[in-house]
Amino acid sequence: MEKIYGLRYDPTFKKIYTRKELLKKLMKDIFHESIGPFWYSNKELTKENKNLRYGVSDIVIETKTRIMIIELQNIDLKNLVERTKMYISGYYTRQNPGKDYKKVKPVELYLLLNYKEGEPRVLKEYEEMEKTMGEQFGNLSKIKIWNIKEALKEYGSIDYDYARLFNLDKFEKYKSKKILKELETKFETIITEIKKYNMNLSTYRRLEEIEKMEMSFELATSMIKHDAEEKGIKIGEAKGILKNQIETARLMLAEGMSIEQILKFTKLTREQLNQEFNKNKAFNETI
Repeated sequence: MEKIYGLRYDPTFKKIYTRKELLKKLMKDIFHESIGPFWYSNKELTKENKNLRYGVSDIVIETKTRIMIIELQNIDLKNLVERTKMYISGYYTRQNPGKDYKKVKPVELYLLLNYKEGEPRVLKEYEEMEKTMGEQFGNLSKIKIWNIKEALKEYGSIDYDYARLFNLDKFEKYKSKKILKELETKFETIITEIKKYNMNLSTYRRLEEIEKMEMSFELATSMIKHDAEEKGIKIGEAKGILKNQIETARLMLAEGMSIEQILKFTKLTREQLNQEFNKNKAFNETI
């Protein structure tokens, strides 16, 4: 095993933060939000929201007074702000209060942003959106960002400690082991779970494949089709990008990942997947 995988991958993130006491600690430490009693509205894709176009968040929780979306983003998808608007509006729509709008709960987004490329652009867009939403919706909506890459520069802070746990695989293995030892008392339960993932060979291999898929995805979506056309890129090159996305989808399917995970990572449509995999009966039945 060449590296130690931390919290930035969906399997570990969801496994750990669908434990209420750990999620409460994360929200308190990072976003300075105290959460009372709550329940999980969505830990994964559910049958109820399977066909909704606004996508699937990593974790959604509800209290008696608000809905909170917690989203971990490792890759610059270029359309994150648009997706965010759909996430939030979708959860407003689902409440369906009828005429009694006083029953509508505020919908809040807590974004753990973990990439460098395009970061200034995204942060600026979010600042503008947060200001606009504050002016138009008052207390009905809130957006908070934790910039993980920036937190790695804040030596000695709690943000710095968390940021290292999210990015363990970015350090040399000896350094990762040192970090785990150093933080063992402060993050005992989390580190126990991280060690479990890294000791189980089949799980470790799965995390390796997810990492490879992320790298393939970054290559495949470095310029999505409409961006290519706007910049005058030849159609052949745009088709090459689509081909890379399809190959990424094939790899994900072979690894047993869900259709929704494939759609989320590759940004292909269901129609494109149907077209490319129409000879695969099991795949089409799943779609």
